[in-house]
Amino acid sequence: MSEMTRTGPPGGTAPPGGARTAQAPPAGADGDTDADAHAAPPAGGTGRGRPDLTRGPVLRAVLGFALPLTLSNLLQQTYLLADGAVLGHWVGVDALAAAGVVQPVYLLADGVFLGLTTGFAIRLARFTGERSRRGPATAATALALATAVWAALCFLVVQGAGDTLLRLTGARGAVLHDAGVLLSTLGYGFPSVFAVSAVFALLRGLGDSRAQMRLMIGSSLANAVLAWFYVVVLQLGVAGAGLATVTAATGTAVTGLLLLRRRGGLSPRRSLGRAGVRAEAVAGLRLGLPGAAQQLLIALGIVALIRIVAPLGPSLLAAVTVVGRLEFFAATAFLDLSGALTVFVAQNLGAGRPDRVRRAVRRALPFTLALALAVSLAVVLLRPVIAAAATTDPVTRELVERYVLVTYPCFALYAVTAVVHGALNGAGRTVVPLVCTLVSFVAVRLPLSYLLRVRHGADGVMWAVDLGWIVGALYTAVAVRAHLRRRPAGPPALPGIPWRRVLAPLLCACAVLLATAGRYGYFRDELYWLASARHLAAGYDDQPPLVPLIVAAETWLGGDSVRVVRIAPMLFAVGTALMSVLCARELAGADEERSHRAQQIAAIAVSASVLVLVEGHLFTTATSGLFFWSAAIWLVLRFLRTGDRRLWYGFGAVLGLGMLNNDTIVMVPLSLLVAAPLTGRARLLREPAVWLSVLLALVIASPDLVWQAAHGWPQFTMAGHLSTWAKRFTALPLQLEAATALSWLWVVGWRLTWRDARYRLLAVGYAVTLAIVVVSGGNFYYPMGWYPLLLGAGAVRLADRWPTGRRWFAASAAAAAAVTLALGPPLLPVSVYRHLTAVNPFNADSIGWERLARDVAAVERRHPGATLLAVNYGEAGALAHYGPALGLPTVYADHNGYRHFGRPTGVSGTTIAVGYGPQALQPYWDSCVVAGHVDNGRGVPNIEQGLPILVCTGQKYSWEELWPLLKHYD
Repeated sequence: MSEMTRTGPPGGTAPPGGARTAQAPPAGADGDTDADAHAAPPAGGTGRGRPDLTRGPVLRAVLGFALPLTLSNLLQQTYLLADGAVLGHWVGVDALAAAGVVQPVYLLADGVFLGLTTGFAIRLARFTGERSRRGPATAATALALATAVWAALCFLVVQGAGDTLLRLTGARGAVLHDAGVLLSTLGYGFPSVFAVSAVFALLRGLGDSRAQMRLMIGSSLANAVLAWFYVVVLQLGVAGAGLATVTAATGTAVTGLLLLRRRGGLSPRRSLGRAGVRAEAVAGLRLGLPGAAQQLLIALGIVALIRIVAPLGPSLLAAVTVVGRLEFFAATAFLDLSGALTVFVAQNLGAGRPDRVRRAVRRALPFTLALALAVSLAVVLLRPVIAAAATTDPVTRELVERYVLVTYPCFALYAVTAVVHGALNGAGRTVVPLVCTLVSFVAVRLPLSYLLRVRHGADGVMWAVDLGWIVGALYTAVAVRAHLRRRPAGPPALPGIPWRRVLAPLLCACAVLLATAGRYGYFRDELYWLASARHLAAGYDDQPPLVPLIVAAETWLGGDSVRVVRIAPMLFAVGTALMSVLCARELAGADEERSHRAQQIAAIAVSASVLVLVEGHLFTTATSGLFFWSAAIWLVLRFLRTGDRRLWYGFGAVLGLGMLNNDTIVMVPLSLLVAAPLTGRARLLREPAVWLSVLLALVIASPDLVWQAAHGWPQFTMAGHLSTWAKRFTALPLQLEAATALSWLWVVGWRLTWRDARYRLLAVGYAVTLAIVVVSGGNFYYPMGWYPLLLGAGAVRLADRWPTGRRWFAASAAAAAAVTLALGPPLLPVSVYRHLTAVNPFNADSIGWERLARDVAAVERRHPGATLLAVNYGEAGALAHYGPALGLPTVYADHNGYRHFGRPTGVSGTTIAVGYGPQALQPYWDSCVVAGHVDNGRGVPNIEQGLPILVCTGQKYSWEELWPLLKHYD
């Protein structure tokens, strides 16, 4: 892949020591200035015969850096074709197919690592530009450590889960066997493969793309020759192809390391020591992680796009493949130009030459636009030739021509956007390309491809490409405008987080959650998530798709186990606690002792509360919702302290993810919008960033919103069934449940935010949320997302009165922990919970599911071939989970979102109905006889205890007619 797609956005903050503070010379001609001519060469960087991007004509320097990268990338594609020809002609179709199966797995590992290395390349470019003596060696040493760790991690994954990864591609038989051999062979060569990527990153950081080109040419030629030797001469089959790649990579890595050693200046002995290397590793990874995430998004997005296109037939899939390869060749030059501009900007900013950066961008953009228009015109005019060269199938040729005609008029937007990303990367805005990919590709192109495909077929998929590019260009324009806007100096920096003092109570809470994770069994919602994970969709009647997606990932990685499923809620609970710590840090100010004490108090208070010890035990949408609520509120708090409008975009991203978890998070922006004019902050309603954040949230949540709209908004129907008058009366007193004996602390925190005019918006926002819950009759725990903020604020107030308040806090924290441990995680024997179901029904609803499945199986054995119907998703989830091992048939339930997981057809001779009363089904069957009752065997009065198991015969209506009549929400 090309530079931007392959590595993601490079860029970052100034290296240790900062950029040079000397005044930059005035902008002038592109020729050398006196400052250029007399600058000292950096260590390991420029000098006689070595490239220096901080001198000379700017456009020539950028193009001179980009051209070798483009040539080497195109040559690498030629090698891939030759490698495929060797396998296809001398080994067979299975071997060629195996190489295709392994390629996405291999490219994902290599691509993610390339994204990580880009951060180190940018760090090295900054050091090179500022003429640092020890910085380059520190960056190189940190990159070497990262390379070793990544190679070891990938090797362990390949050896331990390689077959599982390959099976996900659908490969079977001989193809799967050959793919396993090839991937295992490549796994042993991962140190060399990733060392080559690290060497290339160092060369890019030094500004020497010609050396990278020479190494890549040598590697490609060696790989082609070795592939022929190992496969044809030695007849090693598909393993020979992998061995050729490993051997060529080893030679290239050794050659590159020798070349870097000869340059000098990168030896670990010249680094800043362990502390410096550790800090540099953190800085490099922070810059590279957006690129790695971008790689992951692109890889998963391509898989999703294939699944979207596949139902339209093989011709369109072939056309998409042809146009994708054409797009790669057409975009290579622009993406390499983007990478060159990144290094150029980084080096010149490091050298204190922003004037050269401005000149380079002003010259590169018109050049990019002209070249992109020329490429687009050429591709459009030559589309019949391109289609004829790609395939002989007339349908595919017609689709290729139409695809080119629809998409390439907007190709210039894509090219210019890529080059602008390069400049932003070098300036440190590394997240912009990642967010652009998230918005334009994941949130716009993929959903629109799916939606437009339904009505417009292949044309809809094509138009989605243009719309994605347009949205990406618009977002980039907004990001550039925000970057160029000058901001006043921010508030003073806050003290750091005292990790040891903060993590101690959190680790204690995690120990409790881990110890109790496997007790009793699955909660009813967790059984529903397991069923939903087997029926993934963009939305459901009663929930958005995020939690089922997380459960699907958990069970895929760790297997079907209650302990595995409960890892995610524990992590979300820890995240919620950290949000409270961060809120305390924001409110405590610059006094280090006060801040550290407040953060520790907040960590203890939240760790002893329901927010962690109860919500962190079971996986419900409330657990993950607490994290998203508290993260969004923390971002608003930070905005109120700093005035940084960029935080609203983070708020929008968190809000969008929260909407994919549970729609109730919309109460946060609604409450703030109502509170703004009541607290003298009406200007927020006129702030563009606020409304752009809302738009971003809607875009991120669009898969669920589109699904809801297409199915008649069943979430509103669900909300109506959840609302009761009893909830209106109990919502206020049950707020004390959040922190039990520590409730006084959040009350103190609310008073603190109310009395401080800067944060009064949040105090009123909480009150508005509480009012919404009371008026609407919603669940009492909806406002609990505010308590991490309020407990953090109370911790700040307590820190000011610590000498007199510590004993009272210690007693309250101990009491809160004791009450929560007794009523929360299942530490007590099952027999005790027979008397506690009114206080905590969740543990009771984790008992007896496997026995329920056995009781139903006993009835089913007396009525083989019967249709199995459950009254709710908990029972259906239990029967779907435990039933296959007991020989039960597929279970159906016309309840909430489970109704979309399938329904019977025709008329059943016998139906086993679990949980229904005989009177409820009497209108639809001639006879419903009680064949047994649900009994958990522990005497725990949970919802299922004592419900009948019916055997119904004489069905009066077909299932197609019955299904709408049996539908119910609760």
